[in-house]
Amino acid sequence: MNKPLLIFAIKCSVILYFAACTNVSEITNEKSAAPTLTKGAWKIEFSSGSDNKILSDLKGYNFIFGSSGDLKVSKNGIEINGNWSEDNISKNITIDLGKSDPLLAKLNNYWKISQIASLQVNLEMPFNHTLNRLKITSL
Repeated sequence: MNKPLLIFAIKCSVILYFAACTNVSEITNEKSAAPTLTKGAWKIEFSSGSDNKILSDLKGYNFIFGSSGDLKVSKNGIEINGNWSEDNISKNITIDLGKSDPLLAKLNNYWKISQIASLQVNLEMPFNHTLNRLKITSL
């Protein structure tokens, strides 16, 4: 057996061993937030940042993430329509609720997905912003 072929075979063996023993599939097949967020209504449970009053102001708002990218936010019969999208490569969610409601406009931005669970999605702001983290929970 010639030397390059032997080195290639050893490299392939090491890669296969690494993949089998370290659950590489769990690392490379990260979950998308879309299947979770498009099931039902959501509320903001937790936020952190320089403006701590935002969480109390957001109480009572219901968020519905549509599968076609539409976002409906309602409170006391008033509904605001916007858009959302997910970038599965960079693991970001983009929220755009326009500027008609100054409180909801604070949510407009790119949010890094930090955790996805069946009844909860955690988002973080990747750069300095009024809000740093959001915890969105199912109603």
